[in-house]
Amino acid sequence: MAHPWPAADRIFRQDPRWLGADDAHSVDLGKGRALWLFGDTLIRSGTSDDRSRAILIRNSIGIQTGSNPAAASMTFFWRQTAARTPASFFPESEKTWSWPGDGIRIGNHLLVFLTMIAPFDNDLGFATTGWHALLIDNPDAPPERWRFTHARNNPGAHPIALGTGGVLRRKGHLYAYGTNQGGDQAYLARWEEERAWEGDLREPEWWCGMRTGWKKESQMDGWPAVLFADAQAEFGVHFEPRINQFLQIQTVGFGAAELGWRIAPRPEGPWGQLTRLYSPEEVSIPGVLIYAAKSHPFLTGADLVITYATNHIDPNRLDDYPALYYPRVLHGSFEAARVID
Repeated sequence: MAHPWPAADRIFRQDPRWLGADDAHSVDLGKGRALWLFGDTLIRSGTSDDRSRAILIRNSIGIQTGSNPAAASMTFFWRQTAARTPASFFPESEKTWSWPGDGIRIGNHLLVFLTMIAPFDNDLGFATTGWHALLIDNPDAPPERWRFTHARNNPGAHPIALGTGGVLRRKGHLYAYGTNQGGDQAYLARWEEERAWEGDLREPEWWCGMRTGWKKESQMDGWPAVLFADAQAEFGVHFEPRINQFLQIQTVGFGAAELGWRIAPRPEGPWGQLTRLYSPEEVSIPGVLIYAAKSHPFLTGADLVITYATNHIDPNRLDDYPALYYPRVLHGSFEAARVID
């Protein structure tokens, strides 16, 4: 079960210039600090709080100090152009931009996955063109001084955006979940941990099903196995010691979506049925979009800290609904929930 957590929602309202964003991945930086990774972000233009006049940048980040989001502080970061206008924290090229996925820190290294996006003639107006990852060797420094190295990776034989569904460290391997172009099928890849922390992501092993097991990409004849076929483009997975299971959280449906969860004994599954977790209060708003639900297991103040994102099919209506486009925070517990039909 899960319930709204208004005191924790306020952490995303601590900078009057930061007017909301897509998505909200988090990474434990240690010592009570957390990195938040956001997609499309609205930055205040001049002195106006009118979000229809805000400047849209493709990504931003936040550094949370304190492990309980209801009592912590947040500092937001983005870059500026030479003309001192807001710009994406992770720069875009002329033809593509990056939406952050998940990340993980081990020792002095921080690895962040990013999805490459380009304009496209479809209903959404964009399409995924691949993924890449950045290795940061000084994550304790102020973000504007971070040193980035591009991890080495192959374009991949399959159009799967890795890192959008969670990144885990487990028994000598680094696991990254991802989805296909449609966002409805989940897949899993892994690397030996030492290679990953050297920035070498070139030869992932893919989960190819119970019969085949793990197989290196260069040795595959077809696609990897689908973990579950009712996924969403962004979701969260973590190991939950209180139930000794891996826990996956996502939204269910499109538009006025609900939140659900499922469990598995291992990162690759087998994954159980999707179970109803929470129906957001925003479902009553005509034209609402609810998406990108995920867990943040290292945060405190609740059994489980969960966020989800909201938007509107008409971005010009955001000022009519001030709560939209800011991440919403829930405090969850492990009470039983009914299975989604």
